[in-house]
Amino acid sequence: MSDPLSTAVLPPLVEPFLLTLAISFLIGIGLRDYYEGEGKFDTFGTVRTFVFIGMLGFMLYTLPEIGNWAFLLGLVTVVMFLLVYYMDKVRHKKSPGLIGVSIAQLTYAIGPVSIHQPHWFLVLIAISILFVLHSKGRVRRLTDRLETGEIVTVCKFLAIAAVILPMIPETLPPVGGLPGAILSALPVTPRQIWLAVVITTTISYLGYVLQTYLFPRKGLLLTGLIGGVYSSTAAVLVLAKRSRAQPGRDREAAAAILLAVSMMYLRLLVLVAIFRVESTLQVGPALLLLSALAAGYAVWIVGDRKRAKASAPVGAGQAGDAVAEEPALRNNPLELNSAFLFAFLFVVISMATKYTLLKFHDAGLRVLSFVVGFSDITPFVVSVLQGDLGLGTAQILQAIVIASASNNLMKLIYAYVFGTRKTANLAALGMGPLALLSLLYVAVVL
Repeated sequence: MSDPLSTAVLPPLVEPFLLTLAISFLIGIGLRDYYEGEGKFDTFGTVRTFVFIGMLGFMLYTLPEIGNWAFLLGLVTVVMFLLVYYMDKVRHKKSPGLIGVSIAQLTYAIGPVSIHQPHWFLVLIAISILFVLHSKGRVRRLTDRLETGEIVTVCKFLAIAAVILPMIPETLPPVGGLPGAILSALPVTPRQIWLAVVITTTISYLGYVLQTYLFPRKGLLLTGLIGGVYSSTAAVLVLAKRSRAQPGRDREAAAAILLAVSMMYLRLLVLVAIFRVESTLQVGPALLLLSALAAGYAVWIVGDRKRAKASAPVGAGQAGDAVAEEPALRNNPLELNSAFLFAFLFVVISMATKYTLLKFHDAGLRVLSFVVGFSDITPFVVSVLQGDLGLGTAQILQAIVIASASNNLMKLIYAYVFGTRKTANLAALGMGPLALLSLLYVAVVL
Protein backbone atom coordinates (compact mmCIF):
# COMPACT_ATOMS: atom_id res chain seq x y z
CA MET A 1 0.00 0.00 0.00
CA SER A 2 1.45 3.38 -0.99
CA ASP A 3 2.24 6.02 1.60
CA PRO A 4 -0.33 8.82 1.35
CA LEU A 5 2.40 11.36 2.09
CA SER A 6 4.31 10.26 -1.02
CA THR A 7 1.38 11.15 -3.23
CA ALA A 8 0.53 14.40 -1.50
CA VAL A 9 0.67 17.49 -3.64
CA LEU A 10 1.73 20.87 -2.31
CA PRO A 11 -0.89 23.65 -2.49
CA PRO A 12 -0.45 25.56 -5.74
CA LEU A 13 0.80 28.78 -4.11
CA VAL A 14 3.48 27.22 -1.90
CA GLU A 15 6.10 26.75 -4.59
CA PRO A 16 5.88 30.25 -6.14
CA PHE A 17 5.84 31.75 -2.62
CA LEU A 18 9.03 29.94 -1.62
CA LEU A 19 10.62 30.94 -4.91
CA THR A 20 9.64 34.57 -4.28
CA LEU A 21 11.30 34.44 -0.88
CA ALA A 22 14.47 32.87 -2.27
CA ILE A 23 14.84 35.31 -5.18
CA SER A 24 14.11 38.34 -2.98
CA PHE A 25 16.71 37.11 -0.48
CA LEU A 26 19.36 36.65 -3.18
CA ILE A 27 18.67 40.09 -4.66
CA GLY A 28 18.91 41.66 -1.20
CA ILE A 29 22.26 39.97 -0.55
CA GLY A 30 23.53 40.99 -3.98
CA LEU A 31 22.56 44.61 -3.43
CA ARG A 32 24.14 44.65 0.05
CA ASP A 33 27.41 43.26 -1.34
CA TYR A 34 27.35 45.89 -4.07
CA TYR A 35 26.86 48.74 -1.56
CA GLU A 36 29.64 47.40 0.69
CA GLY A 37 31.99 47.18 -2.29
CA GLU A 38 31.17 50.78 -3.17
CA GLY A 39 31.63 51.95 0.42
CA LYS A 40 27.97 53.00 0.77
CA PHE A 41 26.32 52.11 4.06
CA ASP A 42 23.51 54.67 4.49
CA THR A 43 21.26 53.08 1.86
CA PHE A 44 17.67 52.00 1.34
CA GLY A 45 16.75 48.92 3.36
CA THR A 46 18.53 45.69 4.28
CA VAL A 47 18.29 42.12 3.01
CA ARG A 48 15.18 41.62 5.15
CA THR A 49 13.62 44.75 3.63
CA PHE A 50 13.81 43.25 0.15
CA VAL A 51 12.40 39.93 1.38
CA PHE A 52 9.44 41.80 2.88
CA ILE A 53 8.95 43.80 -0.33
CA GLY A 54 8.81 40.55 -2.31
CA MET A 55 6.37 39.03 0.20
CA LEU A 56 4.18 42.16 0.10
CA GLY A 57 3.83 42.00 -3.68
CA PHE A 58 3.01 38.29 -3.54
CA MET A 59 0.42 38.56 -0.75
CA LEU A 60 -1.40 41.56 -2.22
CA TYR A 61 -1.55 39.94 -5.67
CA THR A 62 -3.08 36.73 -4.29
CA LEU A 63 -5.91 38.43 -2.36
CA PRO A 64 -9.24 37.01 -3.57
CA GLU A 65 -11.14 39.17 -6.09
CA ILE A 66 -9.24 42.40 -5.39
CA GLY A 67 -5.71 41.05 -5.93
CA ASN A 68 -4.90 43.07 -9.05
CA TRP A 69 -6.05 46.38 -7.59
CA ALA A 70 -4.44 45.65 -4.24
CA PHE A 71 -1.14 44.92 -5.99
CA LEU A 72 -1.27 48.23 -7.89
CA LEU A 73 -2.16 50.15 -4.71
CA GLY A 74 0.74 48.47 -2.93
CA LEU A 75 3.07 49.47 -5.75
CA VAL A 76 1.99 53.10 -5.36
CA THR A 77 2.66 52.89 -1.61
CA VAL A 78 6.12 51.38 -2.12
CA VAL A 79 6.96 54.02 -4.70
CA MET A 80 5.93 56.78 -2.26
CA PHE A 81 8.35 55.45 0.37
CA LEU A 82 11.06 55.15 -2.28
CA LEU A 83 10.39 58.73 -3.33
CA VAL A 84 10.85 59.94 0.27
CA TYR A 85 14.15 58.02 0.46
CA TYR A 86 15.35 59.44 -2.85
CA MET A 87 14.43 63.03 -1.98
CA ASP A 88 16.38 62.65 1.26
CA LYS A 89 19.41 61.50 -0.74
CA VAL A 90 19.20 64.51 -3.00
CA ARG A 91 18.68 66.89 -0.05
CA HIS A 92 21.85 65.64 1.65
CA LYS A 93 23.77 65.74 -1.66
CA LYS A 94 24.41 62.01 -1.79
CA SER A 95 24.80 59.98 -4.96
CA PRO A 96 21.58 60.41 -7.01
CA GLY A 97 21.75 56.87 -8.38
CA LEU A 98 18.53 54.89 -8.80
CA ILE A 99 19.94 51.37 -8.42
CA GLY A 100 18.38 50.64 -5.03
CA VAL A 101 15.05 52.22 -6.00
CA SER A 102 14.87 50.30 -9.27
CA ILE A 103 15.78 46.95 -7.71
CA ALA A 104 13.19 47.47 -4.96
CA GLN A 105 10.47 47.88 -7.60
CA LEU A 106 11.72 44.80 -9.48
CA THR A 107 11.63 42.82 -6.23
CA TYR A 108 8.04 43.90 -5.59
CA ALA A 109 7.04 42.43 -8.97
CA ILE A 110 8.59 39.01 -8.30
CA GLY A 111 5.40 37.55 -6.79
CA PRO A 112 3.11 37.82 -9.84
CA VAL A 113 5.95 36.68 -12.11
CA SER A 114 6.51 33.57 -9.98
CA ILE A 115 2.82 32.69 -10.28
CA HIS A 116 2.30 33.24 -14.02
CA GLN A 117 5.69 32.62 -15.63
CA PRO A 118 7.93 29.54 -15.75
CA HIS A 119 10.36 29.37 -12.86
CA TRP A 120 13.37 29.49 -15.18
CA PHE A 121 12.21 32.92 -16.35
CA LEU A 122 12.23 34.29 -12.80
CA VAL A 123 15.67 32.78 -12.17
CA LEU A 124 16.88 34.40 -15.40
CA ILE A 125 15.63 37.79 -14.19
CA ALA A 126 17.44 37.35 -10.87
CA ILE A 127 20.68 36.33 -12.57
CA SER A 128 20.42 39.31 -14.92
CA ILE A 129 19.91 41.72 -12.00
CA LEU A 130 22.91 40.34 -10.11
CA PHE A 131 25.12 40.21 -13.19
CA VAL A 132 24.41 43.81 -14.20
CA LEU A 133 24.68 44.95 -10.58
CA HIS A 134 28.19 43.52 -10.17
CA SER A 135 29.47 44.40 -13.65
CA LYS A 136 29.76 48.13 -13.08
CA GLY A 137 33.41 48.36 -14.14
CA ARG A 138 33.04 46.14 -17.20
CA VAL A 139 29.85 47.87 -18.34
CA ARG A 140 31.47 51.29 -17.90
CA ARG A 141 34.58 50.28 -19.88
CA LEU A 142 32.40 48.81 -22.63
CA THR A 143 30.15 51.86 -22.93
CA ASP A 144 33.17 54.19 -22.89
CA ARG A 145 34.50 52.43 -25.99
CA LEU A 146 31.20 52.52 -27.86
CA GLU A 147 30.91 55.19 -30.51
CA THR A 148 27.67 57.08 -31.14
CA GLY A 149 27.78 56.23 -34.85
CA GLU A 150 27.87 52.51 -34.11
CA ILE A 151 24.89 52.71 -31.76
CA VAL A 152 22.88 54.48 -34.46
CA THR A 153 23.92 51.82 -36.98
CA VAL A 154 22.82 49.01 -34.67
CA CYS A 155 19.45 50.71 -34.16
CA LYS A 156 18.96 50.95 -37.92
CA PHE A 157 19.90 47.31 -38.30
CA LEU A 158 17.47 46.22 -35.59
CA ALA A 159 14.71 48.11 -37.36
CA ILE A 160 15.53 46.42 -40.65
CA ALA A 161 15.82 42.97 -39.08
CA ALA A 162 12.92 43.13 -36.64
CA VAL A 163 10.49 45.37 -38.56
CA ILE A 164 11.13 45.23 -42.30
CA LEU A 165 12.12 41.55 -42.58
CA PRO A 166 8.88 40.24 -41.01
CA MET A 167 6.91 42.53 -43.35
CA ILE A 168 8.39 40.97 -46.51
CA PRO A 169 6.05 38.12 -47.54
CA GLU A 170 7.34 34.68 -48.44
CA THR A 171 5.82 35.02 -51.92
CA LEU A 172 5.05 38.30 -53.66
CA PRO A 173 1.79 38.89 -55.54
CA PRO A 174 2.04 38.86 -59.36
CA VAL A 175 3.84 41.92 -60.69
CA GLY A 176 3.70 42.98 -64.34
CA GLY A 177 6.12 44.83 -66.58
CA LEU A 178 9.88 45.01 -66.19
CA PRO A 179 9.87 44.60 -62.37
CA GLY A 180 7.86 41.41 -62.75
CA ALA A 181 10.24 40.06 -65.37
CA ILE A 182 13.26 40.77 -63.14
CA LEU A 183 11.66 39.14 -60.11
CA SER A 184 10.68 36.05 -62.08
CA ALA A 185 14.22 35.71 -63.40
CA LEU A 186 15.78 35.80 -59.94
CA PRO A 187 16.54 32.42 -58.34
CA VAL A 188 15.85 33.96 -54.92
CA THR A 189 12.91 35.84 -53.47
CA PRO A 190 13.16 39.32 -51.90
CA ARG A 191 12.67 37.78 -48.48
CA GLN A 192 15.52 35.31 -49.08
CA ILE A 193 17.77 38.18 -50.15
CA TRP A 194 17.14 40.19 -47.03
CA LEU A 195 17.23 37.17 -44.76
CA ALA A 196 20.70 36.39 -46.13
CA VAL A 197 21.80 39.96 -45.38
CA VAL A 198 20.49 39.80 -41.82
CA ILE A 199 22.05 36.43 -40.98
CA THR A 200 25.48 36.95 -42.52
CA THR A 201 25.96 40.45 -41.13
CA THR A 202 24.84 39.24 -37.69
CA ILE A 203 27.52 36.52 -37.71
CA SER A 204 30.12 39.07 -38.77
CA TYR A 205 28.95 41.51 -36.13
CA LEU A 206 29.40 38.91 -33.41
CA GLY A 207 33.07 38.56 -34.36
CA TYR A 208 33.40 42.34 -34.63
CA VAL A 209 32.02 42.93 -31.11
CA LEU A 210 34.20 40.20 -29.60
CA GLN A 211 37.31 41.58 -31.22
CA THR A 212 36.72 45.31 -30.86
CA TYR A 213 35.02 45.67 -27.48
CA LEU A 214 35.40 42.52 -25.38
CA PHE A 215 39.05 41.87 -26.23
CA PRO A 216 40.50 45.30 -27.07
CA ARG A 217 44.06 44.33 -26.03
CA LYS A 218 44.70 40.95 -27.54
CA GLY A 219 47.49 38.91 -29.04
CA LEU A 220 47.85 37.99 -32.69
CA LEU A 221 46.45 34.49 -32.12
CA LEU A 222 43.20 35.85 -30.70
CA THR A 223 43.04 38.32 -33.59
CA GLY A 224 43.13 35.41 -36.01
CA LEU A 225 40.69 33.28 -34.06
CA ILE A 226 38.00 35.93 -33.55
CA GLY A 227 38.79 37.84 -36.74
CA GLY A 228 38.00 34.68 -38.70
CA VAL A 229 34.43 34.90 -37.41
CA TYR A 230 34.18 38.50 -38.57
CA SER A 231 35.99 38.11 -41.92
CA SER A 232 38.87 35.73 -42.50
CA THR A 233 40.04 37.77 -45.51
CA ALA A 234 40.17 41.00 -43.52
CA ALA A 235 41.86 39.19 -40.62
CA VAL A 236 44.59 37.77 -42.89
CA LEU A 237 45.20 41.20 -44.42
CA VAL A 238 45.56 42.81 -40.99
CA LEU A 239 47.78 40.01 -39.66
CA ALA A 240 50.06 40.18 -42.68
CA LYS A 241 50.52 43.92 -42.19
CA ARG A 242 51.12 43.38 -38.47
CA SER A 243 53.90 40.88 -39.18
CA ARG A 244 55.73 43.55 -41.17
CA ALA A 245 55.10 46.26 -38.56
CA GLN A 246 56.30 44.07 -35.68
CA PRO A 247 59.46 42.18 -36.76
CA GLY A 248 60.23 38.94 -34.95
CA ARG A 249 56.62 37.75 -34.68
CA ASP A 250 56.48 35.90 -38.00
CA ARG A 251 55.57 32.52 -36.54
CA GLU A 252 52.82 33.97 -34.35
CA ALA A 253 51.40 35.92 -37.29
CA ALA A 254 51.46 32.83 -39.52
CA ALA A 255 49.72 30.76 -36.83
CA ALA A 256 47.08 33.49 -36.43
CA ILE A 257 46.48 33.47 -40.21
CA LEU A 258 45.88 29.72 -40.10
CA LEU A 259 43.47 30.14 -37.18
CA ALA A 260 41.51 32.71 -39.24
CA VAL A 261 41.35 30.17 -42.08
CA SER A 262 40.17 27.51 -39.63
CA MET A 263 37.36 29.78 -38.45
CA MET A 264 36.38 30.44 -42.08
CA TYR A 265 35.48 26.75 -42.48
CA LEU A 266 33.44 26.81 -39.27
CA ARG A 267 31.67 29.96 -40.43
CA LEU A 268 30.77 28.20 -43.70
CA LEU A 269 29.45 25.24 -41.71
CA VAL A 270 27.24 27.56 -39.64
CA LEU A 271 25.80 29.05 -42.84
CA VAL A 272 25.05 25.54 -44.11
CA ALA A 273 23.32 24.68 -40.83
CA ILE A 274 21.21 27.86 -41.02
CA PHE A 275 20.18 27.83 -44.67
CA ARG A 276 20.20 24.12 -45.52
CA VAL A 277 20.17 22.10 -42.33
CA GLU A 278 19.44 18.83 -44.14
CA SER A 279 22.86 19.02 -45.83
CA THR A 280 24.81 19.56 -42.63
CA LEU A 281 25.67 15.91 -42.06
CA GLN A 282 27.00 15.53 -45.61
CA VAL A 283 28.84 18.86 -45.78
CA GLY A 284 29.99 19.00 -42.16
CA PRO A 285 32.72 16.32 -42.07
CA ALA A 286 34.73 17.86 -44.93
CA LEU A 287 34.55 21.40 -43.50
CA LEU A 288 35.37 20.19 -39.99
CA LEU A 289 38.37 18.23 -41.28
CA LEU A 290 39.72 21.24 -43.18
CA SER A 291 39.18 23.44 -40.12
CA ALA A 292 40.97 20.94 -37.88
CA LEU A 293 43.93 20.68 -40.28
CA ALA A 294 44.31 24.48 -40.38
CA ALA A 295 44.06 24.77 -36.59
CA GLY A 296 46.40 21.83 -36.07
CA TYR A 297 49.09 23.40 -38.23
CA ALA A 298 48.64 26.69 -36.35
CA VAL A 299 49.16 24.85 -33.04
CA TRP A 300 52.31 23.21 -34.45
CA ILE A 301 53.68 26.60 -35.53
CA VAL A 302 53.09 28.02 -32.05
CA GLY A 303 54.71 25.00 -30.40
CA ASP A 304 57.70 25.21 -32.73
CA ARG A 305 58.00 28.93 -31.95
CA LYS A 306 58.07 28.20 -28.21
CA ARG A 307 60.74 25.56 -28.69
CA ALA A 308 62.80 28.00 -30.73
CA LYS A 309 62.49 30.67 -28.01
CA ALA A 310 63.50 28.17 -25.31
CA SER A 311 66.66 27.24 -27.19
CA ALA A 312 67.54 30.85 -28.13
CA PRO A 313 69.83 33.03 -26.00
CA VAL A 314 68.08 35.13 -23.34
CA GLY A 315 66.67 38.33 -24.85
CA ALA A 316 67.03 37.14 -28.45
CA GLY A 317 64.11 37.49 -30.83
CA GLN A 318 61.72 38.74 -28.17
CA ALA A 319 61.64 42.43 -28.93
CA GLY A 320 58.07 42.48 -30.23
CA ASP A 321 56.51 40.16 -27.67
CA ALA A 322 55.41 42.88 -25.27
CA VAL A 323 53.80 45.11 -27.87
CA ALA A 324 50.18 45.84 -26.98
CA GLU A 325 47.64 44.97 -29.60
CA GLU A 326 44.96 47.35 -30.80
CA PRO A 327 41.64 46.43 -32.37
CA ALA A 328 42.45 45.12 -35.80
CA LEU A 329 39.11 45.31 -37.58
CA ARG A 330 37.46 48.69 -37.36
CA ASN A 331 34.80 48.57 -40.08
CA ASN A 332 31.43 47.83 -38.55
CA PRO A 333 29.80 45.02 -40.60
CA LEU A 334 26.37 46.43 -39.76
CA GLU A 335 26.98 49.62 -41.71
CA LEU A 336 24.03 49.90 -44.07
CA ASN A 337 26.25 50.49 -47.10
CA SER A 338 27.89 47.13 -46.44
CA ALA A 339 24.49 45.48 -46.08
CA PHE A 340 23.23 46.91 -49.37
CA LEU A 341 26.47 45.92 -51.10
CA PHE A 342 26.08 42.37 -49.83
CA ALA A 343 22.47 42.28 -51.09
CA PHE A 344 23.60 43.50 -54.52
CA LEU A 345 26.42 40.96 -54.72
CA PHE A 346 24.09 38.23 -53.52
CA VAL A 347 21.60 38.96 -56.32
CA VAL A 348 24.29 39.27 -59.02
CA ILE A 349 26.08 36.08 -57.99
CA SER A 350 22.78 34.20 -57.72
CA MET A 351 21.93 35.22 -61.29
CA ALA A 352 25.41 34.32 -62.53
CA THR A 353 25.21 30.92 -60.82
CA LYS A 354 21.78 30.22 -62.25
CA TYR A 355 22.73 30.95 -65.87
CA THR A 356 26.12 29.25 -65.54
CA LEU A 357 24.32 26.08 -64.52
CA LEU A 358 21.88 26.42 -67.42
CA LYS A 359 24.64 26.90 -70.00
CA PHE A 360 27.59 24.92 -68.67
CA HIS A 361 26.11 22.62 -66.01
CA ASP A 362 28.43 21.15 -63.34
CA ALA A 363 31.66 22.10 -65.09
CA GLY A 364 30.55 25.72 -65.26
CA LEU A 365 29.65 25.69 -61.54
CA ARG A 366 33.14 24.44 -60.66
CA VAL A 367 34.82 27.15 -62.72
CA LEU A 368 32.54 29.84 -61.30
CA SER A 369 33.23 28.60 -57.75
CA PHE A 370 36.98 28.87 -58.32
CA VAL A 371 36.71 32.37 -59.80
CA VAL A 372 34.37 33.67 -57.11
CA GLY A 373 36.79 32.44 -54.46
CA PHE A 374 39.13 35.31 -55.33
CA SER A 375 36.55 37.74 -53.89
CA ASP A 376 34.16 37.60 -50.94
CA ILE A 377 32.81 34.04 -51.03
CA THR A 378 29.96 34.58 -48.55
CA PRO A 379 27.39 35.90 -51.07
CA PHE A 380 28.21 32.99 -53.38
CA VAL A 381 27.96 30.38 -50.63
CA VAL A 382 24.64 31.77 -49.40
CA SER A 383 23.24 31.91 -52.95
CA VAL A 384 24.20 28.28 -53.50
CA LEU A 385 22.62 27.26 -50.21
CA GLN A 386 19.45 29.32 -50.46
CA GLY A 387 18.83 29.94 -54.14
CA ASP A 388 16.31 27.98 -56.16
CA LEU A 389 19.04 26.44 -58.32
CA GLY A 390 18.08 22.78 -58.12
CA LEU A 391 21.46 21.81 -56.66
CA GLY A 392 22.04 18.58 -54.79
CA THR A 393 24.10 18.24 -51.64
CA ALA A 394 27.15 16.98 -53.58
CA GLN A 395 27.07 19.99 -55.92
CA ILE A 396 26.73 22.38 -52.97
CA LEU A 397 29.70 20.77 -51.25
CA GLN A 398 31.72 21.02 -54.47
CA ALA A 399 30.97 24.71 -54.83
CA ILE A 400 31.79 25.54 -51.19
CA VAL A 401 35.04 23.54 -51.08
CA ILE A 402 36.30 24.90 -54.41
CA ALA A 403 35.45 28.49 -53.47
CA SER A 404 37.22 28.10 -50.12
CA ALA A 405 40.29 26.67 -51.89
CA SER A 406 40.68 29.62 -54.25
CA ASN A 407 39.87 31.99 -51.40
CA ASN A 408 42.84 30.54 -49.50
CA LEU A 409 45.03 31.21 -52.55
CA MET A 410 43.86 34.82 -52.53
CA LYS A 411 44.68 35.11 -48.81
CA LEU A 412 48.11 33.66 -49.52
CA ILE A 413 48.70 36.37 -52.12
CA TYR A 414 47.76 38.95 -49.48
CA ALA A 415 50.26 37.40 -47.08
CA TYR A 416 53.08 37.70 -49.61
CA VAL A 417 52.16 41.23 -50.71
CA PHE A 418 51.52 42.79 -47.28
CA GLY A 419 53.44 40.56 -44.85
CA THR A 420 57.00 39.44 -44.33
CA ARG A 421 58.43 36.70 -46.49
CA LYS A 422 58.88 34.39 -43.51
CA THR A 423 55.26 34.82 -42.40
CA ALA A 424 53.99 34.18 -45.94
CA ASN A 425 56.21 31.11 -46.36
CA LEU A 426 54.99 29.61 -43.09
CA ALA A 427 51.38 30.34 -44.00
CA ALA A 428 51.89 28.89 -47.47
CA LEU A 429 52.97 25.54 -45.97
CA GLY A 430 49.48 25.30 -44.51
CA MET A 431 47.21 27.17 -46.91
CA GLY A 432 48.74 25.76 -50.09
CA PRO A 433 48.20 22.10 -49.07
CA LEU A 434 44.72 22.97 -47.81
CA ALA A 435 43.78 24.42 -51.21
CA LEU A 436 45.33 21.43 -53.00
CA LEU A 437 43.64 18.93 -50.68
CA SER A 438 40.30 20.67 -51.23
CA LEU A 439 40.60 20.47 -55.02
CA LEU A 440 41.71 16.81 -54.86
CA TYR A 441 38.75 16.04 -52.61
CA VAL A 442 36.38 17.52 -55.19
CA ALA A 443 38.07 15.72 -58.08
CA VAL A 444 38.40 12.30 -56.46
CA VAL A 445 35.65 11.98 -53.87
CA LEU A 446 32.90 14.12 -55.37
